[in-house]
Amino acid sequence: MRNNYEVITTADKQKRDEMYADLRANGNALERQVVKFSDCEPTGGNYLVFYEHGDDFYSRPDYRSTWSIAYPRSDV
Repeated sequence: MRNNYEVITTADKQKRDEMYADLRANGNALERQVVKFSDCEPTGGNYLVFYEHGDDFYSRPDYRSTWSIAYPRSDV
């Protein structure tokens, strides 16, 4: 839960879209206010992505996409 919203996050975009459609069609008044969004997060551990730019090599942490829905909490 973030602020006054229930947030559900998954690594599966299709699953997020199915949850969104279901809440819009069958949810209560608050759940029908659902929004969907995406973000990214570090994969954790010491995973690095190495890449070349010109003659130089760089590294950065490895990230993965996350897919979320959020709707207002009913107990606020």
